[in-house]
Amino acid sequence: MNDTRPSEDAQIPPQRLAAPPEALQVTPAQGKLLESALRIKILHTLAEEPLTSKQVAEKLGKTPGNVHYHMMKLLGGGLLELVRTDVSGGVVQKFYRSVATLFRLESFTGFQFAAEHKVEHFKTRLTLSPEELEDFRRDMLKLITFWESKATSGGEYGVEMIIGQLPQADSDSDREVNS
Repeated sequence: MNDTRPSEDAQIPPQRLAAPPEALQVTPAQGKLLESALRIKILHTLAEEPLTSKQVAEKLGKTPGNVHYHMMKLLGGGLLELVRTDVSGGVVQKFYRSVATLFRLESFTGFQFAAEHKVEHFKTRLTLSPEELEDFRRDMLKLITFWESKATSGGEYGVEMIIGQLPQADSDSDREVNS
């Protein structure tokens, strides 16, 4: 059986191993731009270093025209920035960088999957100190970032995870009883 989780020595950039970055608050229009796995991969690729659309296409194994189209949409939506333009032999090369790779959209209501399209549904309860909660959050972000930035192929899947503290009444059954 293949273990597809990133190992400790997986090629995760050092800046991604640090504390999780703050999520960029996006508008509903920007949120629509993020409804594409390819666009998310482009943003991760451009977080490493400024690249041209052709260089991004090569890294992701996609066609330059397709990647350029999506990059222009991201640029127009303020999720990419043009950092420099080089002219060599009459050829203009534009280098772009992503403004963020973690986003927050207040109006996101979740994915609606038809029963036949659900692959997994995980649900659990954890007891965590504030420090453990931050460690858990960082580990989940590291795992998601690993897969978001990996050059993959196939169908597009939605992944949704919600972490929230349960009301005290819901967790009363877990309390230790001293009698």
